[in-house]
Amino acid sequence: MDLGAKVIAVDIDAEKLEKCASLGIPLIKCDITSLPLNARIADLAVFYFTLHEINPLIHKKAVFSANRVSSKIMVVEPCPRGCPTYQRYVELWRTAMHSIGRFEDYQPVSYWKELIESCGFEIVVSKRVRQDRDIPLSVLEETMQSVMDKWRKLSVESKYVKEMSAFLEYAKKKGMRWSDIILIIGESEES
Repeated sequence: MDLGAKVIAVDIDAEKLEKCASLGIPLIKCDITSLPLNARIADLAVFYFTLHEINPLIHKKAVFSANRVSSKIMVVEPCPRGCPTYQRYVELWRTAMHSIGRFEDYQPVSYWKELIESCGFEIVVSKRVRQDRDIPLSVLEETMQSVMDKWRKLSVESKYVKEMSAFLEYAKKKGMRWSDIILIIGESEES
């Protein structure tokens, strides 16, 4: 489907950009805090399940960078509140990522709204998409196996891989829903 949008993918991780190669869009490998783009070049800057994976200390710098290139921003982030099994999964994931110097830091909607507003955007949409169905067992098993494979590739300590394996058995008994999803759209006060 062509909606007429011109899209540019930006990531510091070359592997993630390679996954976009077949889309036929420009790919830019760079740090989000210093986008090599002209001011107001984009109609919309989108952070799609991104900010929770970067150091919270640079969130503000990343959103300010987006404000420089676009007068509108959309932030889509997981919100693991409400499902105790998923909250347990998030804590294990966060601990494992922190052990190798990476981030997986989910935040409440109030955090994202305050961040966006503090960077010069006015919130025009704030929605929470609730997940109300358990993840099918086959999908849960496939997802957790993929996570453990990724962790091994990233050299996460084996104790965390074992904990995730034990968690999978727990989740199969208790059931698990994906996290709710937060969607926030802001417009720059300068637009």
